[in-house]
Amino acid sequence: MRMLVLSVAIAIGQLAALGAYAQTTDDKAAAKAERRKEGAEAAKNPLPPEGINPIPAAKPKVSSGEKAAGKAERRVEGAEASKNPLPAEGVDPIPEAKPKVSSADKAAARKARRAATAKANKAGQIPVQNY
Repeated sequence: MRMLVLSVAIAIGQLAALGAYAQTTDDKAAAKAERRKEGAEAAKNPLPPEGINPIPAAKPKVSSGEKAAGKAERRVEGAEASKNPLPAEGVDPIPEAKPKVSSADKAAARKARRAATAKANKAGQIPVQNY
């Protein structure tokens, strides 16, 4: 019987503690509602960051003749820039062409290399590599 009374008393104590803790949330809910209300008011009138004017100054209108003159000037500059592109640092955009070698010269050089290799091979100057 004592165990039954003890366990019931512990359960009732826990329920009472839970009820007491739940009553304190009213203050939290009121504070949260107040912050939400303040946030809604602040969102209606946002402040710009420091040093930034949210409304830029109006610029004077430009006539169509001035627009055409500016466009023609930019077109001339663009044409000149496209004719003379800037190379990358230290790189020549158009490398020099190597002198052309005839096929007869290539064949003669190839024969000379093969003859030198064959002569060195017969003399034992080229080591055999067994992999």
